[in-house]
Amino acid sequence: MEKSCLLDRHDCELRVECPQRGLEINPAKLTPFVSPDSMRHKESEPANYTASIKANSSPDEPSGTIHNWYRTVLGYSEDLVSRLLEELPFDLRTNIVDPFCGSGTTLVECMKRGIDCVGIDANPASFFISQVKTNWSLRGDRLSELCNEIREIYPRALRNTSSRRRDPTYVYLDSSGMIERGWISPLPLHKALTIKSCIQNLKTTKKYRNALMLALIAEVTYGASNVRFGPELYCGESKDDHDVLLGFCKRVQQMASDLDRVTGIDFGIAEVFLGDSRECSRVLDGVCKGSFAGVISSPPYPTEHDYTRNARLELVFLEEVSDRESLRRIKKRMIRSHTKGIYKQDSDAKLVEANDSVQSIVRTLKRKVRYKNHGFARLYPKVVEEYFGGMKQHLMSIKSVLSPASRCAYILGDQSSYLRVHIPTAEVLSSVAAEVGFKTLEIRRWRKRWSTTTCRELDENILILESPDG
Repeated sequence: MEKSCLLDRHDCELRVECPQRGLEINPAKLTPFVSPDSMRHKESEPANYTASIKANSSPDEPSGTIHNWYRTVLGYSEDLVSRLLEELPFDLRTNIVDPFCGSGTTLVECMKRGIDCVGIDANPASFFISQVKTNWSLRGDRLSELCNEIREIYPRALRNTSSRRRDPTYVYLDSSGMIERGWISPLPLHKALTIKSCIQNLKTTKKYRNALMLALIAEVTYGASNVRFGPELYCGESKDDHDVLLGFCKRVQQMASDLDRVTGIDFGIAEVFLGDSRECSRVLDGVCKGSFAGVISSPPYPTEHDYTRNARLELVFLEEVSDRESLRRIKKRMIRSHTKGIYKQDSDAKLVEANDSVQSIVRTLKRKVRYKNHGFARLYPKVVEEYFGGMKQHLMSIKSVLSPASRCAYILGDQSSYLRVHIPTAEVLSSVAAEVGFKTLEIRRWRKRWSTTTCRELDENILILESPDG
């Protein structure tokens, strides 16, 4: 199993103050804005919240419909998106963009409310997941039929062991050492690859194969494999066997049931694009340019969290990663947020050379890394500069696709992963956004989460910006 760089626990934490010019944070508004699924902080719903269900939503629609097809570990909940959509001035004539759409939480919630939306993600696995979750033209009964077909041909296909070893997914898992390191045990892997082969051989359209593949990769990651998230990915106790077919079929049936529930809803239309969020203008070229009324999104945080590692099984089963070069191409499309994603030609740092908030953190990190002899630590200042420089590039780009005075909500977490130097991400990004012409309306604490690095709670905040008037 790959190792993340270890922190020296004898290092004391340094709180870095971030100069904010002209930004007023109302302490009264820094009350917890808590997701109901938060384990550490819970609060009751506002009296008018549960009653204010969108008029064209199904009245018997349970929480998690569509969302539960696949959820990203540590992602934000649909409840948060729902509240923001109610609170911010969005209506049915609005177009929303999520430039870091992940597993499509914002997109699905917009669709349920009849709001058109667009998502962008640099990770092919996230792009695939969001595409499937926003395709409500699928018929639940057809999905069930295809699942039954797989159930019928599966026993005979399972006996064909030789072909599984030629599967590109198996080849990468074996050559990369992931099987040897225990990401997934041989028998569950064989069963999963058999289902994958069955899906590929079905006589149906691509959109149905994709839906079935989503059910499979969800079952592989959260059912058949040995990986655990705590919060980083690690290999837990080995599962010598697992009923992959049963778990897969249950997921397909849930998808079919959810599709039946949204039938008849006057839902919004979603488009999903694979691309670099630092190039929103290019990615969205010709797509309602200048007419997006807002953003609801959660960018990566500046910490040692490799998003391609957490989605490695999904990427491999989708055959998006076949070697180091294919993995490197994906990483290069992403905002730099960890030391394993830094490259010599990176230059976003130049955009924040004059930003006092960023440079204060960078100077502190440079002083601390002088006494470190492991290579990754020396990259910490570079990661911080590249991260905020990349986010500035993103804001410069997305500004051109937003209508004047658009509201933009970014969910961001504070970090202390780098030698326990505190990074108040929302506050720093606020100062960066001001340089691009955005106005900070509010920084609101959403919830607290436990940091395994510092053994203390860190804030996750909602940074609400207003785009320039013109």
